[in-house]
Amino acid sequence: MINFFKSHSCTYDPFITRFKTLRRYKRRYIQLLTLACVVSVSFTTSATVTLVFTSNQPDILFNKNNAHFPQLATLLNTLKNKKESNTLFLHGGDSFSPSAMSLFDNANNVIALANIMDVSLYAVGKRELTYDVDILSLRAHDAQFPIVSSNVLDTRTHSPIEGVFTTYDFQVDDLRISVASMINPRVLVAYGPKFAEIVDNESVLKDIAIRQQGADLKILMTDLEEEASLQIAEKQIFDLILVAIDGPDKLIKIKGTQVVLAGGQDGDAAIIEFDNKANDSKLTSKIESLDRYFPDPDILSFIDKYKRRLGNLYKEEIAVADSDFSTVKGLIRTRETALANVFVDAVREDAQTEIAIVNSGSIRNSEKYPKGYKFTRGDIQSEFPFGGHHVAIEIDGTNILAMLENSLSRIKFEDGRFLNVSGMQVTYNSKAPVGSRILTVTVAGKPLENLKLYSMAIPDFYLEGGDEYTMLENLKTTSNIFNKQRTWHVVAKYLSKQRNITAPALNRMVDKAKNEN
Repeated sequence: MINFFKSHSCTYDPFITRFKTLRRYKRRYIQLLTLACVVSVSFTTSATVTLVFTSNQPDILFNKNNAHFPQLATLLNTLKNKKESNTLFLHGGDSFSPSAMSLFDNANNVIALANIMDVSLYAVGKRELTYDVDILSLRAHDAQFPIVSSNVLDTRTHSPIEGVFTTYDFQVDDLRISVASMINPRVLVAYGPKFAEIVDNESVLKDIAIRQQGADLKILMTDLEEEASLQIAEKQIFDLILVAIDGPDKLIKIKGTQVVLAGGQDGDAAIIEFDNKANDSKLTSKIESLDRYFPDPDILSFIDKYKRRLGNLYKEEIAVADSDFSTVKGLIRTRETALANVFVDAVREDAQTEIAIVNSGSIRNSEKYPKGYKFTRGDIQSEFPFGGHHVAIEIDGTNILAMLENSLSRIKFEDGRFLNVSGMQVTYNSKAPVGSRILTVTVAGKPLENLKLYSMAIPDFYLEGGDEYTMLENLKTTSNIFNKQRTWHVVAKYLSKQRNITAPALNRMVDKAKNEN
């Protein structure tokens, strides 16, 4: 069993000795906490603790219609102002990307906002490794609260990431609340961090159980899928499991374990009450709509400063929609769509290759654009917030087939590996067994030849085998063909040149199981 927790677990009173009082000496103080790990302070006696949980809020500017951080801040202030209230704000992470601002400042804006909102603890999710472990380490030192991950190691040292705690304990009067955090192992496939490794679940759960022994409230925070989270709940190791999601919020009770699945993009937050003196259930949970709360003016002011930083460049109108378009997640990750076709056409034109691909997971704004809509540069940057670029390669027909099969392998999960293609037409059967779904492939109107080499533009991320595109891993790029302009720049330039954007025909990725085309 791997036991890497001994010097990375901590007990800390969040209500009197806050991280925010230690700004000048914070880095040194975190180092001392990591070594000593015990701070004990007494305060108003109360057997009840209120936990507020949210996650998956990468865009602090959030211009959708749902309530967001300003309303959440008011909820937190309301709870904290109650007499004898002990409130912990637990952030489930999954928020370092994708957003326009984080692309520029490597998620510093996310931590800056969390600091002024008095986050009590921040769990590492998949997106916290978007910029790899060194940026996560920097952000951990910027944070005035503990950032926790129990199963991520730095491959260079085979030890926890510097500045990140593996478990964390809050001492609330006579109550010990212990928090662990497990990241979804799919982070290695979905985001491809170069210097991260994930410890296997069984070893980590055993070590967490040892570290949390004797705690009054044992909490696991994770971004595992719902099924995997419920399987952990069945083990009855934890009292409470908080799951970061981007779907509908849910409350599920598995024997003695309360499972809360909650994300912040739907305008809700989860509130969990822990009453250690209750005769029956010590935990009660609810989903709270943030629409009930007025926006906090201080948070509005903070967000407005960041909006101004983006400048007028992103407000420039570059093209008009001559058709209705959509990038809604559930649509673009399961079938061909018109605007994604426009995007990938832009890449192929700029790369001057026979074929181009854009993975649906790189298109993130999940927006509808009605006919007559005026696209701005900001719209396109919001669609491609990860900031990647494309590279040109040569690839044979056999590997193109393998690539297309991988594209369709997780279509029922709305996985971001689903490809948008240009220069190629594919028919497939989504109900056929995985690995046998492709029916026909043509390039420039001619059948794909297994041994023939084709020029193709691909996301740079796929050169590292991201999204399990192992057939693209480490392929040699062709020289002097494609520069490193970010994909969103390429697309914005293309739209600006076109001026009027008409929907291309939908005949590139045709699902015969659904009688498309």
